[in-house]
Amino acid sequence: MGEQRQPLFDDFGRTDATPSTHQESTFEFLNRIAGAYWEHPRALMQKWLDRIPSEPEHNDLRQRFRSRDDEQFRSAFLELYLHESLVRAGYTVTIHPEVHGTRRRPDFLAERDDLGFFVEAIAPGSTPAEKAAAQRRAALFDTVNRLGDPNFMLWLDELEEGASPPASARLRKDLRRWLAELNPDVPWDADAAPMRRWEHDGWAVTFRAVPKKPEARGTTRNDRAIGIYGHTGVDFIDGAPAIKKALATKHHEYGNLGAPFIIAVGTYIHDRDRWHSGNAMYGHVAVQIGEAPDGSMVTREIRQPDGYFGTPPEWTNRNVSGVLLVNQLMPYHVQRAETILWRHPNPVHQLPEAVGLPGDTLSLAGSTLVEISAPTRADQFFGLPDPWPPGEAWPDDE
Repeated sequence: MGEQRQPLFDDFGRTDATPSTHQESTFEFLNRIAGAYWEHPRALMQKWLDRIPSEPEHNDLRQRFRSRDDEQFRSAFLELYLHESLVRAGYTVTIHPEVHGTRRRPDFLAERDDLGFFVEAIAPGSTPAEKAAAQRRAALFDTVNRLGDPNFMLWLDELEEGASPPASARLRKDLRRWLAELNPDVPWDADAAPMRRWEHDGWAVTFRAVPKKPEARGTTRNDRAIGIYGHTGVDFIDGAPAIKKALATKHHEYGNLGAPFIIAVGTYIHDRDRWHSGNAMYGHVAVQIGEAPDGSMVTREIRQPDGYFGTPPEWTNRNVSGVLLVNQLMPYHVQRAETILWRHPNPVHQLPEAVGLPGDTLSLAGSTLVEISAPTRADQFFGLPDPWPPGEAWPDDE
C-alpha cells in the first residue's frame, strides 16, 4: 500500500472548547475543538477517508479538507459522502473512471449486478470578489464579538461594507467607550434603543445596544457580543437559479456516456420545502387563467418552461438521468442532510428503479410530483447511533 497515510486531523491534546469564529475555517474548527461530542465527526471523516483505495485520491481529498477554503472542504466532503453512500448501497465504485471518447473523467462509476451509472459531483462556489467580501465581513463580526461587555449585547442593524478590512482596534475601542456610558437598567425598547453608527474607511455600521438580563450579566468564556444580525433585511429567496447554474457547468462535459448519469449538487439552502428544487428541475409554478365554455373564468396550475429538464414534449438535458441534491451536508449532522434524487422524466438512459442511495426520490408523472420516501433513515443507512453525535456539543461549564 506504499508509505503510511497521514491522518486527516492532527494528533494533540485538545483543550479549546469555544465555538467557531467567523474567520475560522470548518477544518480549523474541527481540528482544534475539544470535547467528546466532536471526536465523533472527526472519527467519521477519518473512517470514510480510509475507504478511499487510491493513494492519489486519498491525498487529494485530505489536502482539500485541510485547506482554509470552506468551499474546498464542502466539495471534498460531498465527494466523500457520495463514495461512502455508493459503497454502502452495495456498488463497486471506480473513482475517476476512463470514458471512451473524452479525456474528462466523472467522479465515480458505480456498478452492481448488471447495472452501472456515472456520478459527477459539484458544490457551487463563490467568485473571488465574493470570497474577499465575506472575509472582510467575518473580520468585522469577530472584532465586535470579542468586546466582552458584561452588561450589553449588540443588535447589528445596518452594514455598508468597505473595500479593505475594518480597523479592528479603533472599532472595539469606540464601542467599549459607548457601552460604558450606557445604563443597562434603563427600560429598553427596540424602536428607542441606544444606537451607535461607526464610520471609517468606507465602512458604515449601525449598532443598537440590548441590555442583558440582570441574572445574565457578566462575561463568560463563550460570550459573543452580537446577539442579532439584522443587517441583511428581508428578501425573497429563490435557490432555483443557483441550482441550474451549477448543473449547467457539468451537463455538457460528457455528452452521452452510454449509461445513466447522475449529477450530484451540494447546496446550502435554508428552505427545506423542496420548492426551490422543484422549480429548478421542472420549472417555476405559475397560474394560467382561461375562460370556460359557459363564460366563467377558470384557473389551473402549470409549470413554466424554465426547468432544467424542460417541459413535455421538449425535454432537455436528456443525457442527465437524474439530479441528486444534497442540502445542508456537514460532518457533525450528516444524518440530517436533505438528500433527494430528482429523476429526469425522459432520459436517454433510465436509472434503475431502486438506486439505493440515502434520501427520497421524486419524479414527474404528467404534471404531478410523485415521491418515494427513503426505505431507510439516514442514520441507520450510515450505521450511526441515535442521537448522533452522542452527547452535548456545548455542555455547561458549571
